[in-house]
Amino acid sequence: MKMILIKTREIGKVIIYILFFSLESGAAQTAILPPFKGGQQSEYQLKEQHRYKGKVYLISSSSQYDEKIIPEIAAAFSRQGYVTDTKYLEQNPTQLGYVNIDENRASTLIKALSDKNVKYLWFVKGGSGALNLYPALYANLDRISASTPKVIIGFSDVTAIHNFVNHELNWPSVHGVLASYNMEMHEIDKKKTLNMDNSLNEVFQTLSHGITYTGIESMNRQAIKIVSGKLDGGNLTLVQSLFSTSYESSYSEKVMMLEDTGVTAKQLDRTLHQIEYSRTFRPRAVIFGQFYSLNAGEEEKSLYRYVIQQFADRVNYPVYYYPEFGHGKTNQPFIMAHRVKILCNRQHSLCSLTQPPVV
Repeated sequence: MKMILIKTREIGKVIIYILFFSLESGAAQTAILPPFKGGQQSEYQLKEQHRYKGKVYLISSSSQYDEKIIPEIAAAFSRQGYVTDTKYLEQNPTQLGYVNIDENRASTLIKALSDKNVKYLWFVKGGSGALNLYPALYANLDRISASTPKVIIGFSDVTAIHNFVNHELNWPSVHGVLASYNMEMHEIDKKKTLNMDNSLNEVFQTLSHGITYTGIESMNRQAIKIVSGKLDGGNLTLVQSLFSTSYESSYSEKVMMLEDTGVTAKQLDRTLHQIEYSRTFRPRAVIFGQFYSLNAGEEEKSLYRYVIQQFADRVNYPVYYYPEFGHGKTNQPFIMAHRVKILCNRQHSLCSLTQPPVV
């Protein structure tokens, strides 16, 4: 038998604390406990308080999200030992399906990035619209940079926010599961198969222990060597949207990770030719993630791999294939703006990728 007590001040505002009791274990699992009356805590409360690992602030700066799922997200984080704060969730959907008008979305995001109490800023959903916030973000760069570093977590349209904090603030961030799409949410709703193989806790494990992934496929002869650099990139559509703009970054020292969804093989081929022809896109290496659809068959997977292979044969820098990140059932976490190393086995053309923890 389980009981969840959620104390809120309006749904979608601030979740103060969550108590999660399990009679089966005979112990309380809680993100945070209220103070003991009289100014002191009992021995029991002190033991339980030790389980408190920190606070996760939820935010959404792109497409509209389902507000009904927020308590379920909070409960999932509570089971990991984290209290959830929704003060930066503010939704008033526009005609384009954004959570709010550009001005309000930018204001909310700037407040969150400037809040010195925020350490983990986890995006509920991606979608589209984050790129529209760039003028406001850059106008408030001094205000944001004066704050403490935050760990931004998410992917897809969140790529635009990763790009800003990585390039302008030098803050590491995590390209990983969204708060509304992950293993924990799949357990609640089996229809949610996006990123169903990866848990929220993997992000925290990645930050504290680093990562080691094997089975990275080298796609050209340049890839059969040791490659290292800072990890960059994310969703290809967002990266491409910055080409030839005042917000475009330098790629010369970067290992670019690229993934996308809803892009046909012909469209991907055209975009990769654009990248090949670019005067500025000269990275140390490129790692391609998943581009085929969520439930693709072998024929579709093979076609996308063929397009990537053709690109790898045309360029003179290392190209790798690892369809274990992106808009699929699997979305392995990576640390952006953080050192990455790729080492290959010359006999089998397979490589390993490692990143150290974020200290």
